[in-house]
Amino acid sequence: LTNAEYGELHPEVFAVPPRMDLIYDVIKWQDQCVREDKIEYMRSELPGSSNKQQPQKGTGKARRKGKRAPHFKYGGRTLGSRPRDHGYDIDLNVLVDGFTNICSAKYAQGDLYVVDSLREFSIPSLLAFQDRINTESVLFVTGHRGLDSKQNMEICFHKGIDLLTTETVHPKAMLTHLKLVMDLAAVQQLEEWALNIKQEHSLQEFVDYHDRS
Repeated sequence: LTNAEYGELHPEVFAVPPRMDLIYDVIKWQDQCVREDKIEYMRSELPGSSNKQQPQKGTGKARRKGKRAPHFKYGGRTLGSRPRDHGYDIDLNVLVDGFTNICSAKYAQGDLYVVDSLREFSIPSLLAFQDRINTESVLFVTGHRGLDSKQNMEICFHKGIDLLTTETVHPKAMLTHLKLVMDLAAVQQLEEWALNIKQEHSLQEFVDYHDRS
């Protein structure tokens, strides 16, 4: 892996003044989409018998029936919480702004690297590149599709290295890794995707403005 001889990166993607509120909105949306509720079982869903545990009278103790009652230890909840979907739709322009702000922040901090290609990679080459840039965690993003599943499994055994494509990369992975390495195909695809959506948004705002006037 060697540094690529690439031209200037597009300023609307890699030179945007970082806004923490947009990055927060994107990370919050991603966390809410994968959020899982803790299931609290109701008394009818617990295993065990519901027979009366002791006689009604003559024991000198309080009346009690089944051991699944809510006031007993390990009993069921009266109204146990049910799992629900916390995900919500996010505006596509906000998602694009989140990606561009993260890329711009990585570039401003000197944590963004661009290489020629990641099509034919090997695990030793990725580890060597990680040692050369002296980092504990690095995310490799490639624009080439159809990665070998066997190679992906081998990468999982190495701590601090992840490899994603432009189709599977997400904002939290880009933000949590200390270094971000992209190949030329990934840079080109990210720039085309972001610029096309921004252009469509600007055109829609222009049409809405003339409709109002």
